[in-house]
Amino acid sequence: MLNRRELFQLTAALAVTGTLSRATEAAPASSHAFTKPLSPSNAAEAHLLWAKLHGDLSGRTVYYFTQGSVWGFLPQGDDVKLEDFARLIYGYSGVAARKMIKQADGSITMRQKSWAFYRDPISDEITDKIPNPYTGKTDTAAPMLGKASERQLNTTATSVVSPADKAEAKMPYDMRIRRLGSHAWITTSSFARFQTPGISWFKLEGNFEDYACLTADLDNPARTHIPNTVAHNLVAEWQTWTGMHGMPGHILFKGNGAPLSNAEEIPVDSIAAIERFSPGSLAEVMAWDR
Repeated sequence: MLNRRELFQLTAALAVTGTLSRATEAAPASSHAFTKPLSPSNAAEAHLLWAKLHGDLSGRTVYYFTQGSVWGFLPQGDDVKLEDFARLIYGYSGVAARKMIKQADGSITMRQKSWAFYRDPISDEITDKIPNPYTGKTDTAAPMLGKASERQLNTTATSVVSPADKAEAKMPYDMRIRRLGSHAWITTSSFARFQTPGISWFKLEGNFEDYACLTADLDNPARTHIPNTVAHNLVAEWQTWTGMHGMPGHILFKGNGAPLSNAEEIPVDSIAAIERFSPGSLAEVMAWDR
């Protein structure tokens, strides 16, 4: 899923390859112990699995909904009070629509569009005004509205780079698979160093995602989409709009989500916010499957 610059966009680099069975050979279904964590045997398999979690290779548009909260943390110290150590800053939610289109030559084109919104930390209502518990000020935080885009995805991946990150990311993207009987988890980690427009410093982020699914779905090569839920954590420095650059501490995005069956399952308040801040854009995406 995700650094905060492109939160909920989740852009992917895919690769079409053979089945995952060689890289993810399962323990018997009757096993009640964790199997040894396995990694896909090559980058192409890792990207293909990521794509099946977030999209559908049949061409059906998938709407992936995520939600969560962002916490601020101060460095530990003898003089830090417990109530100052961790503070809830705001909530968030978002939707990423993604359509995978297989081409005649075996390559894949991905069409995508995303919408993400801040939420009041107390009422959970969608808002663009965030009371900052550290500065005492109310910050303005505009919704993150990704532009509709289309790109040709990599089908010959030879090195594992985070499929969701365009930033400088020299540390390798890591994907591990664990099984517990009929359940399976795919855990990923990625790290980025980047600079955004308007600032003079570089930012660092660590992104961690845990996908839960059924072992039978994971091991079925005919599956074009793997139903799943995700738990997401991202560690980063204070966001630029808070005006807190240089202050000791960091923020933690703590979220979860799942792919929806269709656009009608998007929560009502999110649909209303999409129409308010980006009128007509959801209808345009829904027309992708007509």
